[in-house]
Amino acid sequence: MPVHCHACGFLSQDPEFCDRCNADLAPPAEERPPRLCPLPGQMLELSDDQRQRLTQPGGAVLARTALGWRRIHWLPTVREDEWLDPLQRRLEIVTWALPPVQVIRQDEGAWALVEATGDWVVPWTMPASDPLVDLDRLLAYLTQMAEMLTELHRHGLVWLPFDPVEIERSGRRLRITNMDLAVFRFGECPDQLRANAAFVPPEISSYRAEQIGPRTDVYHLALCGWYWLARRLPDGFRGAGLEAFGHDLPPLRVFAPGLLEGIEIVLRQGLSVEPEKRFTSPQGLVEALREAVDRARGRRKWTGSVRWEIGQVTRVGQAKEALGKANEDQVLVRQFADPDRALAAVADGISTCHVGSGQLASMMTMIVLENELDATTRAADFPGKITRVCRRGTQALLDWALEKGYRQQLAQGRDLMGTTLVVGWLEGRELLLANLGDSRAYLIDGPLVEQLTVDGDLGSHLLTQGTPPEELSQLGMMAKALRECVGGCTVAPDGSVELLDDACVPTITRWPLLPGDILVLCSDGLVEDGAFLDEAALGELVGAHRALPAQELAELLVDAADGLQRLPSPLEPEGFGDNITCIVIKVLPAASSTTPVE
Repeated sequence: MPVHCHACGFLSQDPEFCDRCNADLAPPAEERPPRLCPLPGQMLELSDDQRQRLTQPGGAVLARTALGWRRIHWLPTVREDEWLDPLQRRLEIVTWALPPVQVIRQDEGAWALVEATGDWVVPWTMPASDPLVDLDRLLAYLTQMAEMLTELHRHGLVWLPFDPVEIERSGRRLRITNMDLAVFRFGECPDQLRANAAFVPPEISSYRAEQIGPRTDVYHLALCGWYWLARRLPDGFRGAGLEAFGHDLPPLRVFAPGLLEGIEIVLRQGLSVEPEKRFTSPQGLVEALREAVDRARGRRKWTGSVRWEIGQVTRVGQAKEALGKANEDQVLVRQFADPDRALAAVADGISTCHVGSGQLASMMTMIVLENELDATTRAADFPGKITRVCRRGTQALLDWALEKGYRQQLAQGRDLMGTTLVVGWLEGRELLLANLGDSRAYLIDGPLVEQLTVDGDLGSHLLTQGTPPEELSQLGMMAKALRECVGGCTVAPDGSVELLDDACVPTITRWPLLPGDILVLCSDGLVEDGAFLDEAALGELVGAHRALPAQELAELLVDAADGLQRLPSPLEPEGFGDNITCIVIKVLPAASSTTPVE
């Protein structure tokens, strides 16, 4: 049965320790505080509920006094051996990052009266619709937090029980409200810590005290930014906390498909599992994030013009070729003039269907696409046209199956053929992207490589619906099952076979292009972590060979992925591999354009 935590007010599913702050939820001790609490210039009569709250470890009551707000804690004499030394260390610290504490001793215990303002800082509650405005607001918030943490670090302290709801404004500064009775020094990690499991870094959850220091708060700050952009503040992920899934956060773009390029890369460095790989200080993180935001803003303000060079390759892959299997991928590149525009698309047919084939699905979808996005198309038409393509493509696959007599099989739940689809439309200095499934688009901007699309699989969908990340591991490979594609159908209550409308609606995003950018559109036979190329390898290959023409670069990337496949053998009769498709788009300066400012 859920239990209300007396320390933070959270409804905890765990009846012993709070899911949010890890407070002990055992029944309160028999010794309650006195009914009258001495405050400056007055006596406060506590209610029964307030007295019970004060019996909980860390429990507090907020009261208004003649001198302003005070946060009240009760420390019973019978537990003095637990609180006396930590409180003494706390009283020795004088810093604006922590509120002043006054202690009043009585026979039964001590009252800790902590200065408070009640001006809680919760700027994430009103996100801006403009992503740059939202990032500016986030930066302003993190800047103030970094100043507060830097002041804390100046005293050799770290904010171990980090929680963004435990911050109040005092004048123009922020200060921490959940270290009233104890402080935590660099290189120390208590055996018991009341902390929000959704914010606990690896070194705390594994009790690596020697690693606890300023970089611990870098993690806290980066995670706060990550949750802000994922719209997961103030509580973070549901579930048992970061440790439950090994601190391996899912891609931020799953929650924020339009996240500006370069932002997650900075936050990921701050969230490194190994502290030595993080920024050395909160200020370092904030400065790196500010540079990323400024660069993203600069990309959108640049007014020059660009041209592009496109290369394309699709290949069966040596493993499937050895088995005599067909290429179920399709690639399409078309360029138009007056004005210059280009269409680039990759479709990866799903090989596990019962009705039809992946090869047929990808081929039919590309025919629909080529007919719809023709020379009359402009960027303004793209969102509407690509949405129609996905629906018409799905309808065409269903119509084929019905015409061929597969209605009964489909009504019995057999899988209709389908295909992934990633489509880029280039016009002016903008790229419009649409995608369904797990074919991807990457941006390589100098040394940085970033996936611009979100995989349309079951795992991504469940995450956006609030499923705790640790539960995805229980699904195994099922988490990778495609939930979105061109194709698929459903059986209506009356037994008729219909389109699965919500599964064939593409995600559409817009991206500015600058000279020097390299875009890669590909099937998962080119890039898949743990199987073929990963993002790091893709970035290294492109960086080392970026001077190559687009066609040669595409061939080099496909060769590299193909080289990682394994041919069939007695121990592995099917071998290991997939079809490979790659489009490389090199963005070049137009003859009259200027080089963008770094």
